[in-house]
Amino acid sequence: MKPPFFLSFRHFSTTLKMSFTYKEAVDKLNSLQSNAALLEQLRKAGPRMNEKSLPEMRDYFKRIGYEPKDFDKLNLIHVTGTKGKGSTSALTQSTLHHYDNKIKTGLFTSPHLVAVRERIRINGAPISEELYAKYTQDVWERLEATKEQAIKAMNLSEHDTKELLRNKREHPDKPIYFRFLTLVALHAFIQEKVDCAILEVGVGGEYDSTNIIEKPVVCGITALGLDHVTVLGNTIDKIAWHKSGIIKQDVPVVSFEQPPLAMEVVVKRAQEKNAPLTVLYANQVSKLEGVEIGLAGLHQKYNALTAIELCKIWLKKIRGIEFKEDVPEGFKKGLKSVTWPGRGQKLAVADTKYNKTVDNVTWYLDGAHTIESLETCADWFQTTVKKTNDATRILVFNCTHGRDSDRLLSIITKIQPQVQFDHVIFSTNITFREGYTTDNTNKTVSLEEVTSVQQALAQSWKKQVPDFNHENIHTADTIEDAVNFSVNLAKNLPANKQVQVLTTGSLIMVGNTLTVLGIEPQ
Repeated sequence: MKPPFFLSFRHFSTTLKMSFTYKEAVDKLNSLQSNAALLEQLRKAGPRMNEKSLPEMRDYFKRIGYEPKDFDKLNLIHVTGTKGKGSTSALTQSTLHHYDNKIKTGLFTSPHLVAVRERIRINGAPISEELYAKYTQDVWERLEATKEQAIKAMNLSEHDTKELLRNKREHPDKPIYFRFLTLVALHAFIQEKVDCAILEVGVGGEYDSTNIIEKPVVCGITALGLDHVTVLGNTIDKIAWHKSGIIKQDVPVVSFEQPPLAMEVVVKRAQEKNAPLTVLYANQVSKLEGVEIGLAGLHQKYNALTAIELCKIWLKKIRGIEFKEDVPEGFKKGLKSVTWPGRGQKLAVADTKYNKTVDNVTWYLDGAHTIESLETCADWFQTTVKKTNDATRILVFNCTHGRDSDRLLSIITKIQPQVQFDHVIFSTNITFREGYTTDNTNKTVSLEEVTSVQQALAQSWKKQVPDFNHENIHTADTIEDAVNFSVNLAKNLPANKQVQVLTTGSLIMVGNTLTVLGIEPQ
């Protein structure tokens, strides 16, 4: 039985209000961020993903006029994992669309780098500001139309009401940031009539907001590791349980090989759902010999293996096309053409707003933020720059509060003897001296939190690299300060002296660095 506040499309007035601007739409989204004090309470409370998440999400969808079955027509591909789930989703999208450009694809990923609209893509390109504003307004106004009934349905006690006010939730009847974006994305894909929507899980899988979908065509699980332990648990089997929660009854699932305990969980959960399981192994990378992958690093070849298998299954089930070869010829263009900024990205100063002031700086950008991904980043950077010994090297590093900063930083300090960073900068994630851009506003961390992390990182570097010149260890209040330091250093060097800047440890920092450099959403 539908709740009393359910509204279908036909119940909405056709009278349009003043259209949201893009900025207004993003401001509405930002108002749904949980504040830093609340998040700290939740961190201390321990793992908190629970069975209430999906029923709540289904209610939000009902309020804007959808039932989960409405999304079956999107021929969904659902992807989770710890490492490479975003890259695998991007590779899958590019491969399908380039295989047949009549396949209209939708892609939902997180986080964004420069602009929120990057999270929702049609045929690989971020939706326009106009479309983002339109679909945000649709969702916002449908939630507003059911607001009174929704709040009544919460049956809030006086204590709970006070808690909401104390935590400064501006809109207690509306979902938090990522859930709201999930509503907007799936609404957009329905309205844009995409033939295939690829959904990257936000966190975990079992209770993630994207897991309201009921009948995906195929599911994918990329490499698993320890991440988001305060949410998912601190052992690999607990994390694997959450991740494999996207497996659906009788729906094929593709998993990259996992640590033994994690693999046991994936296999068991697939068996429970009678889901045909395909396991891919690292040694199968030989199948990609002679195949160009548009993303750098061995790990991206592993992601490409997963994407290829996902595409094969999708095309067989939806188009009735079967392939005998390991890498179909029609897949190669998409694998080569894929772009995924901020992951193993090399950016020349000529492509930035600084191109008129310097011409000898290269940025190496990688949003790695786990042990495993930082190891991959370290290998990539070391391999990429090894032929240019005569260069000044700068490390710009940040990690999110709550992570094991000493251990994460140690992955980079291990390659110091080989790459020889001349300067290290520990920056906050704040974009400009004036603060954040609208798209990258972040209410989830306090100023005290971000400054304490960078000071701790600076002390950690001193301990891990004791012979490093302390005068060359810097902290930066903003990413703008870190970028300007690098540019000004280059200006004072001979024109033929190259400056190489590795920016890593946080995908948010990498995204905000692209913003400072003046790079448009890609």
